[in-house]
Amino acid sequence: MILPLFLILLTSMPVWSKSDICDLLDIRNCPGVTRQGRRTSLPSLPSPTTSTILNPATVSFDRGLGIEVIQQAGNPAVFSLASGSGKLGGALISSSLENTFFGNRVFELDDNFLKRNEEKKQYKTSKMNLALGAKLLRKKYMALDLGVILKRHSEIKRINPGMGLSGKIGPLNFGAAYYQDDFFLNLEGHNDPLTGIPYSIIFGSSDYSEKFTVTTYSIGTKFQGLALDAGVIKTNYERDEMDTEIHLYSGSYTFKNFMFNLAYRNEISPATKFIDGQLDYRKSTGAIFTGLQMSLNRFAIIGINYNYFLLEEYSLIGSFFF
Repeated sequence: MILPLFLILLTSMPVWSKSDICDLLDIRNCPGVTRQGRRTSLPSLPSPTTSTILNPATVSFDRGLGIEVIQQAGNPAVFSLASGSGKLGGALISSSLENTFFGNRVFELDDNFLKRNEEKKQYKTSKMNLALGAKLLRKKYMALDLGVILKRHSEIKRINPGMGLSGKIGPLNFGAAYYQDDFFLNLEGHNDPLTGIPYSIIFGSSDYSEKFTVTTYSIGTKFQGLALDAGVIKTNYERDEMDTEIHLYSGSYTFKNFMFNLAYRNEISPATKFIDGQLDYRKSTGAIFTGLQMSLNRFAIIGINYNYFLLEEYSLIGSFFF
C-alpha cells in the first residue's frame, strides 16, 4: 500500500525532496530538522523566523501551525507563529531582529549601546511583523515564491510595507527583498560621550526618528544535507553617511536528527561597535555565529545558538509543530 502511494506522489509532482515526502507521509523516523531547510532560498539560516525577516518569500508553507521561541537569559523571548496550507504561508513575528547577527543594523545612542552590550541585553524593538507568502511556480528544475511583509512601529504608529522573491534554478537558489521601515530615538537624558553635549541640543528636539529602506540579496546552493548561502543586507537612510552594508556567509549541515549552523557576518557601517569591552568606531568588523539543533521527534526541535544577538551570548531555540 505504501509503495504504490509513494510512486503516485513521485510521478505526480516534478520535484520531491526527502523532507517533502516525510511531510506528506507520516514516516516515524523522519527528523523535524528537515523542515528547516525546505525554503527555496536561504535554507542554511537557523530558522524560518530568521529567513522570513530577511525575505518574506521564505515564509514556511508547512500545513498546520508552528511556534518558534528564541530565549536568551535576562531578556524577553522572541517568538513567532506560522501557519501554512501547502501553497500559502503566513507568520507573525514579535521582533524585527534588528541589530542581531542576521538582521539589519539600526543606529543607537552610544551610551545605550555600551550599556546593553556590557549587560548582554538585546536591542529593544518596538515592532510587530506580519509576513505572507505564496508558491508561484513549481517545475522540475525551477521554483519561485512571492512574499509580502508589513512592519508596525509602536512609537511612530505607522505600517511599512515590503516584498520579496525567492526561487531556484537548477542547483542554485536566489532571493531578493525590499522594505521600508522607521527607527525612533528618545534623546532625553542622553549626552554625546565624546563632547558631553546633550543629544537634545545636537538634534534640536527631545526625540529623533527617520525612515530608512532595506534591500537584501542572496544566492546559494544545496546538496543533500549541506546548504551554503551568501547574502547582502543594504540599509539606506535619509542621511547618506549613515548607510550600512552587511555581508553574510552561512552554511548548515543536516545529519539524521541534528542540524549544525555556521555563519560569518561582515558589517561595513559608521555605527558604533563594541569590541574588547569598549566602544569602537572602526568601519568594518566581523563576527561568527554557530548553532546546533536536534529533533526530539517530527513535531519538536530544540537547540542552542551562539552570538545570535551579537552579544557573544548563548541562547536557546525551540520549534514546535501542530
